[in-house]
Amino acid sequence: MSTTNEQTIKKRRSKGERTKHLILESAIAILAKQGIKGATHRAIASHANIQLSLTTYYFKDIQELVQQAFELNSANIISEVDDLWQPAIDLVDKQSKADLRRVSVRVALRAEIANLLVELVTTNTTDNHQQLIVEQQLFSEVQVTPVLRAIAKEHHLAQLQPCLQLCQYFAQDNLEINAEILLTQIQQICYRQLLADNSQSVEKIHSIINQALAIVIRVKP
Repeated sequence: MSTTNEQTIKKRRSKGERTKHLILESAIAILAKQGIKGATHRAIASHANIQLSLTTYYFKDIQELVQQAFELNSANIISEVDDLWQPAIDLVDKQSKADLRRVSVRVALRAEIANLLVELVTTNTTDNHQQLIVEQQLFSEVQVTPVLRAIAKEHHLAQLQPCLQLCQYFAQDNLEINAEILLTQIQQICYRQLLADNSQSVEKIHSIINQALAIVIRVKP
């Protein structure tokens, strides 16, 4: 095959990949605004400002399109997870094992980590508002769409990793349970913040996170 033909094929493939990505990003936007029932080929094509035939060309049916949209949304969220949790992990990593056994140090760390996790919640709900809505839909939709369970499970495990990394500094026993408690609280706070008319105050968010951290760090609430 000539170099010119190879370049032409590569260019076509690149354009096709961009179009497919545009369709999936548009599907995510529709899922966030209209829910899964509103995610139709026509609505997605309209949002992407492309011909309707292109959505059916790249995806055999709407189920495949929606499934891949959930996969892309999950990948987008997971790509930012480590950066969101890193400040809290770095803070604890600076401490010696001897210091981490001191109650006074753990109490001080709980306050600092709580502040960092409040910032995490604020950043996440502000910058990733749409992604969080679709994430919540993924966890709800697995009840009626079993094919999404593998995506949801992988997504959850990826979200759990930084929680495990943080919790392991304080205790190895009940490590997974503590990490699950912390992650669940953070996720529920984020989902609650999506409700503009029912969002929680910073003080309440701080209080909830403090309670969860008391279990993880093993200090009195």
